[in-house]
Parts: sequence; C-alpha cells; structure tokens
Amino acid sequence: MTPALARRLGKALPLLGSPEHGEALAAARAVGRILAAAGMDWHAFAAMVAAETQRQDTPAFTFATASRRAARKVMAHLARQPGTSPADMARLERLRARLLGAKKLTLSAEEIGWLDALWRADNGTGEPA
Repeated sequence: MTPALARRLGKALPLLGSPEHGEALAAARAVGRILAAAGMDWHAFAAMVAAETQRQDTPAFTFATASRRAARKVMAHLARQPGTSPADMARLERLRARLLGAKKLTLSAEEIGWLDALWRADNGTGEPA
C-alpha cells in the first residue's frame, strides 16, 4: 500500500463509526475502493491489521530471553559501535569468551541489565537486525 493510499484509508476508517447509515456505508465502500487500488481485499486488510497487532505485542529484545548464540552476536555488534567505550568493549569481549564454550546462556541479572541498557542506547527497543 502506498503512503497516499494509507493516508486516504486513515481518513475513511473513522467514518465507518458514523451514526448516519448512509455515511457509514459510503465510508465502507470508500475503504473497499482504497483497498482495491492497493491490490488488497477486506481479508488481506484484516490479515495486515492482525499481523501489525501481533508485531506490536511482541516484547522488546532482551538478553534475558536471548539464546546463547544470539547474545554473542548482539554483543559483537555492540562492541563494534562507535559509542561503545573501551571498558565496555573489553567487558563485552570477556562475556562473549565466557559464553563461547557454554551450553546455555548464563548471565547475572546485573549483566543482563547492563547489556539491555547498551542495546537500548544503541537501538532503542525492538529486535536485533
């Protein structure tokens, strides 16, 4: 869907709740035309809304739930960032080395908090790329 069609859709959707039956019906037909112009139907639109809702419900990335391999990769990424201090780089490398031979991720609550803070400072919230 193009940005222009999304803007039109955003203007038409609230009109579906109009107490005037004719206005609500006209809005529903307008939404249908906008969806058709975007190559979608109502079912595809509903699937898109459901997928976005699920995406928004997904918890932000945290080292507390990361796999050992993912944690090591994200630590390597954080160590390469320009804003990472030499002390933080050294600590990241020590943690990565400790996890290299580990069978599972074993980080203390303090380490998880520190790593999560580094991640948020570099990326905000969300999943690692």
